Amino acid sequence: MKQFLVVGAGSFGGGIIKELYKQECELVVCDINENYLEDYDEFSTYSVVGDMRDDDVLDEFNIEEFDAVFIAIGTDEYSAILVTKKVKERGAKKIIAKASNKEVGEILESVGADRVVNPEEEAGAKIARHEMMSGVAEYFEITKDVSAIEMAVPEQMLGHTLRQLDFSRNYDLTVSLVLRNGKPLLTHFAEIPFKEGDLFLLIGENKKIEKLKKKFQ
Repeated sequence: MKQFLVVGAGSFGGGIIKELYKQECELVVCDINENYLEDYDEFSTYSVVGDMRDDDVLDEFNIEEFDAVFIAIGTDEYSAILVTKKVKERGAKKIIAKASNKEVGEILESVGADRVVNPEEEAGAKIARHEMMSGVAEYFEITKDVSAIEMAVPEQMLGHTLRQLDFSRNYDLTVSLVLRNGKPLLTHFAEIPFKEGDLFLLIGENKKIEKLKKKFQ
């Protein structure tokens, strides 16, 4: 079972805590505010009230045993930088740190962060990319450049099979699932002619998805 340490139990840290809990990981949480920790008692293996800038608090953890340490400290940039530096010095295998801006992110990397996250910027970019995927039934972002979308089969493809269309080669996209009347076609769907109302789940680069949509708009 993987072990993680989350420093900071605010809204960003809380999202990390809940997701790691779903993945059935061993999870330790530390925050200076006891009230924040109470909100996540049911999701953590155990929690510690304390300031991770303090060496005495750090001594309560075997930092090197965690698979990763999440530095999810809010707006106190100095604390985030200092804690990142200290857990790196104590042998953290991997550090994921929250940054409020690019400059802070660069400092976090320089003191030991393996990955820096700017949640507001990334959320804004994701919303913009989602909006650009208008006209699809469902949209799932895999990376900033690759998505999975569920969309109606274009009218021009009705009556044809994926094999006849040579779909993957012509559009450089993968069809992973075809839905008919809300149910998946589980076998040999590449050889079944499309019918009106069919949906397919496409996976591929966003620019290739946009190219397909424009072609059949």
